[in-house]
Amino acid sequence: MKNDALIIDDLHHKYDKGDYSNWILNEVNLKIKNGELLGLLGPSGCGKTTLLRLIAGFEYPSKGMISLNYKEISSRNKIVSPEKRNIGMVFQDYALFPHLTVMENVMFGLKHKKDRSRIDYLLNIVGLDSYVGRYPHELSGGQKQRLAIARALAPGTDFILLDEPFCSLDSHVKLKLRSELPNILRGCNASGLMVTHDPEEAMSICDKVAVMNEGKIHQIDTPINLLNNPKTIFVSSFILGNNIIKLKKTGNSFMTCLGEISPSGLINNTQIKIMSISPKFISIKKSESGNAIVISKEFFGEFLIYKVSINDNILRVRTNINNLLNTGDKCSLSIDKNSYYFLYPGAHKVSI
Repeated sequence: MKNDALIIDDLHHKYDKGDYSNWILNEVNLKIKNGELLGLLGPSGCGKTTLLRLIAGFEYPSKGMISLNYKEISSRNKIVSPEKRNIGMVFQDYALFPHLTVMENVMFGLKHKKDRSRIDYLLNIVGLDSYVGRYPHELSGGQKQRLAIARALAPGTDFILLDEPFCSLDSHVKLKLRSELPNILRGCNASGLMVTHDPEEAMSICDKVAVMNEGKIHQIDTPINLLNNPKTIFVSSFILGNNIIKLKKTGNSFMTCLGEISPSGLINNTQIKIMSISPKFISIKKSESGNAIVISKEFFGEFLIYKVSINDNILRVRTNINNLLNTGDKCSLSIDKNSYYFLYPGAHKVSI
């Protein structure tokens, strides 16, 4: 049984015709199953938008192939025009027609405009069925984004691309709308790819997340697996917000700026060079004899994040709000008991 909505095979891309050593996209492979929402996550400039444009048909791939519902839509030898791909697009700035009502915006792309059954269903599912006569300027930001989603799905689209769809919304509306998105897609039997630079956004609602950096996909996995088994240093840093610390082998242990570690079974692994540890697993204590200095602090409601300088490293440390230190205070750091860290290469998880 065929179950893949989108397949990307060995995709490469760059905008100039010159040296093919600096790809904007380099050997990208991914599959999105029917009914699945995949988050494409990475920092600005990593190639997310370029990949989205290639899927939409706005760019030609330099190498590789894209298939939608097992039909080739992009390659060096074949390109299906954007309007014939049956792919819906939702942009961060909504891209609505200001002179058309809610109903007219949703109906715009329909060939058979007399059949309103799907339109009525979509407006109901996105909660705009009582706003059909309003214009975009009469809607809130969240309502505009719902309208953009309904319009993208209206022509019978079963695949949708979302480009940073929540970035222009305030936090309350963002949380509400993003929790509704999977149900909206599920109600329309649609699959989707959502581009975002926000790990929390991708991890909270997507079935799977593809983590990208510098044109390459580092890992495609479920949110739980990404948290429990980050395959690369970048995934560990970007997804988990972990501190990345260099190691130095000394006898039967490794030295770190947080002290000595002796990971069982890994002491003789000469490849291991890096430790990745969460800010919440580092203890901080004010100490005049400490070798660390607080350089900044941020208040996050239930906890504090200190940025600390220690032995040419800058670490982030999470602690409770009663553990108050000031910028410039000397302190000592240590690894908590009953915690864990990762060692690279190899993504070895070590529990303490």
